[in-house]
Amino acid sequence: MSDDASWSAVAERDPAADGAFYYAVTTTGIYCRPTCPTRRPRREHVRYFASPGDAEGAAGACRFATPSSRAG
Repeated sequence: MSDDASWSAVAERDPAADGAFYYAVTTTGIYCRPTCPTRRPRREHVRYFASPGDAEGAAGACRFATPSSRAG
């Protein structure tokens, strides 16, 4: 998935993208699923990962959505 498509999924909280990738916010140090109900981050602070394990190397799990428990 391209960065533009991933960002679109995050911005729209697209359920079709849930489990397809995870994103981390560099300013907060958290990662989550595209459907997470948290406040939308600035695009320039977002990094994308293929799995929760990959994202955990860069950030901690989101407390709202427990992303690793819903891994696709």
